[in-house]
Amino acid sequence: MKRLLTIAAGGALLAGCAGGAKTPAPTDGAATAKTCALYGRLFDLSARGVMVGHQDDLAYGYQRREYGFSDVYDCTGDYPAVTGWEIGRVELGAAYSLDSVRFDDIRRGIAEVDARGGISTVSWHADNILTGGSTWDCGARVVAELLPGGAAHEEWLGRLDRVADFLGSLRDAEGRPIPVVLRLYHEQTASWFWWGAEWCSPEEYKALWRMTVEHLRGVRGVHNVLYAYSPTDVADEAAYLERYPGDEWVDVVGFDLYLFGSGEAAAARYTERMRRNLSIVTAYAARAGKVAVMAETGAEGLAAERYFSRIVAPLTEEYPVAWILFWRNAWEPDKPGHFYVPYKGHPSQADFEAWIASERILMNRDIR
Repeated sequence: MKRLLTIAAGGALLAGCAGGAKTPAPTDGAATAKTCALYGRLFDLSARGVMVGHQDDLAYGYQRREYGFSDVYDCTGDYPAVTGWEIGRVELGAAYSLDSVRFDDIRRGIAEVDARGGISTVSWHADNILTGGSTWDCGARVVAELLPGGAAHEEWLGRLDRVADFLGSLRDAEGRPIPVVLRLYHEQTASWFWWGAEWCSPEEYKALWRMTVEHLRGVRGVHNVLYAYSPTDVADEAAYLERYPGDEWVDVVGFDLYLFGSGEAAAARYTERMRRNLSIVTAYAARAGKVAVMAETGAEGLAAERYFSRIVAPLTEEYPVAWILFWRNAWEPDKPGHFYVPYKGHPSQADFEAWIASERILMNRDIR
């Protein structure tokens, strides 16, 4: 049986955010006690093993649009230790996220995860403010127009205000702000988002990051957030850090990388790239005093043979990341193969269960 780590969901590991050799502090000097506690807890947990994460785990199940249903729980009898949430379109004042999940349900879900000792991480696929299109609507240099002096600067601050309102609304049963890990402007080393490498310079990207964080915590007083930096596949540390805004603006370092294809060649490419990026991220995290994570990954449809026990397991045994987050199990009927963890009865269910039974793999009960 796995050794359980008992930490009350609302309890504090740190008396404040004083930091020190054994108690790292978040970059936000005014972070709440629960946020400080979460940061210290992430370091402790990454020394024990790797937490399992799943995007939108409570928001719906595979082809099952039902809030509160979890494919991970349905398969294993336990929830993932880390739950990912998507808040794209919160900046528009919309009632639903871009995945058609009510923001009221996301708030409720984050509170439920917190109450059972789990951890929530948040991604934000913000719409293109210049075109009115989605995050993937590229082709214009949007970032320059969001910075001070840009044509959309004031309007963008208004959108950041809506993000701040949402983050500030995350409260536990005692009314305390619930800490979350916010993954800002991710996969920026590629160019499929409007903030990607082709659409802004490294200095513009860094300025956008710093302006965003300063507005959230400095102007709006949001102090329940840890900030995560997660490019996609890079060749070396210099490429990884090219758009890094600085240690004073980042708490968690990670990257996003997926397995495409089902054959041995595809698995070998994925493993080689994962090892390279995990080496970069964990080495930098150790040197800079940051938490390292595998921020997004997976094999769509789980077509790769024994993906978890044969491909993922060696990686999670070797590298000290706090969590590995698999992408979502889509509810939409027109996306029949868009899932990244097994649903009950899928052929890979036994492989997934065998992998999470490892002493080093941590589910929700393992960290309570």
